[in-house]
Amino acid sequence: MIKRFVELSITGFIAVIMAITPREYIKARLALMFGDQTPKKVGRVSLNPFVHLDPIGTVTFIFLDFGWSRPVPIRPWNLRGKKKTFLFVSLSGPAVGVLCFVIYGYLANAAAVENKYVFETLYKAAKFSLTYSLFSLFPIPPLDGSKVLGALLPENYTEWYLKYEVYGVLFMLALLVLWIMPLVMNPFVDFIDKLTNLVTS
Repeated sequence: MIKRFVELSITGFIAVIMAITPREYIKARLALMFGDQTPKKVGRVSLNPFVHLDPIGTVTFIFLDFGWSRPVPIRPWNLRGKKKTFLFVSLSGPAVGVLCFVIYGYLANAAAVENKYVFETLYKAAKFSLTYSLFSLFPIPPLDGSKVLGALLPENYTEWYLKYEVYGVLFMLALLVLWIMPLVMNPFVDFIDKLTNLVTS
């Protein structure tokens, strides 16, 4: 039992890295490419997974099948194209997650008969990628959905809205502690589990 717990923890942790790193790196890289130096200044334009992982979000991924990463700090007023570009960059995270779901799902299918640990890791990476794409669209700061909403708000409300990100984090933690978030996410996780089974079988 302890051995299986360790195996699940290791494959889950590697899967979180595989799901989180590409989307956060690309989001940071796009923001930099469009003129915002903030991600570079805080070290987020990096393929080092540990600059992107959130400790609590990583644990919930491994044991509850959903979670989150550290938000990439982006200042929309620094971007060329400002709000339109901010919307594009914010949506890039979920889009990359869907792409990763397809890639990891295909690889898991190919690896199914080769090695159970490789399959398990790829399966989880696919599932986590799609789950996070869906979860991150919730309009709760600092998730991508809140930034999408911020990009759609009138100009004078965007900065005011985004500065409350820290309270969004506390709100998410409260929902987690009260077990509300797992109850809300459970139907989505079940659906994505079935979809991942379909892709990898």
